[in-house]
Amino acid sequence: MPTKPKSKSKSANNSKESLEIEVGSIHEELEVPVASELVFRKIWKIKQFLHTIKKRDLLDSPTFRCSVNGVTTFWNIAVRFWKGANGKKVTNPLVVCLNLTGCETEETGQARVRFQFGVWDANIKHWECCPISSVVLNLQNTKELLSVGYKSLGILDRHIDTNKDIKIMVKIQIIQSDEEVHSLSQDMARLMTCDDNKDTIVECYCDPDNKANKHIPIKIHSWILRTRSEKLALRLEENNDENNKKLKYVLSLPEYSYGVVCELIRYIYTDKVDCAEKYAPKLLPISAIYHLQGLKGLCERHLIESLTPSSVANILLLADQCGCENLRKAALHYCEQSDEIRENLHIGGRTLAWRVMEMVNPDLFMEACESIGSSSSNLDSSSTPRGSWSD
Repeated sequence: MPTKPKSKSKSANNSKESLEIEVGSIHEELEVPVASELVFRKIWKIKQFLHTIKKRDLLDSPTFRCSVNGVTTFWNIAVRFWKGANGKKVTNPLVVCLNLTGCETEETGQARVRFQFGVWDANIKHWECCPISSVVLNLQNTKELLSVGYKSLGILDRHIDTNKDIKIMVKIQIIQSDEEVHSLSQDMARLMTCDDNKDTIVECYCDPDNKANKHIPIKIHSWILRTRSEKLALRLEENNDENNKKLKYVLSLPEYSYGVVCELIRYIYTDKVDCAEKYAPKLLPISAIYHLQGLKGLCERHLIESLTPSSVANILLLADQCGCENLRKAALHYCEQSDEIRENLHIGGRTLAWRVMEMVNPDLFMEACESIGSSSSNLDSSSTPRGSWSD
């Protein structure tokens, strides 16, 4: 009978496709002092994307596992579709969902899960990331599926590579409540907010954006400043305020704004910076001046992730100014891969940042132009089998 072989063939094709999807899945077994410092990154490559979504009403990624310090969680990414007024499937934008498919743990408890979706720009070899989302979950032994969150994700021509594939990324950070409360970073954050035994007042420029904070003094412990940066410690001066003899020292930083100084102090206490995407360009030169290598690395990572055709010139100038070789190489490589930058420089539509670079640092400008012309780097050239996961 003709229908029976056809049914078997379809089943065989589905089975073959399912096997292809499972190729390359990765399981991790990690032990770290504090799980909240660990970020899992998974990349899902969907082959023949436009053809695939036409044929299917839904897509589910292979299940992947995040295992650390005795807690194992199982996840997948699901692609679903909106429906229009006529009830027909809308294929763009997609609904991308993060699902917790199971959990194995010896001790139950709450955890905060931070996650972020991204889609690969195949033209300029760069991740376009959605805002970070956060949700609190009860971690307990279960095999039931739980939808953690979703984002509406538009897929454009630039996201489809030459093989007609797309890549969707998710970053997951699991912050167990007990670990977060008792971590060194959190203990130091509490110390930072407690005024007991603080003996130093920090003076800075109050920028217009922080007028509300102009009467809020910044106080710190001199001992932690001396421990973290000898260069900053050299700027401590004796405070001669007879009305407050507890404040023995003054740290004068008039060249920096209130917000920047607050984030500098936060880093000195906790090794972390809030709103790093905003403050990284301003904190990077400070890290170089005062020999704060950890802050330098933190700023470099955020600036590399924030590279765009409109920001790369400024970031390249900043990297060269601060002697950040990793950031400099990443910016030059980004220039290599961007058709938009190539057209701007060679056709004459240079932005103000590129014109400034040409005037103040012609050698760097020529190096950028040469790298755009070479396109010799093979970074990001590795391929991943259909439906597979990579880190």
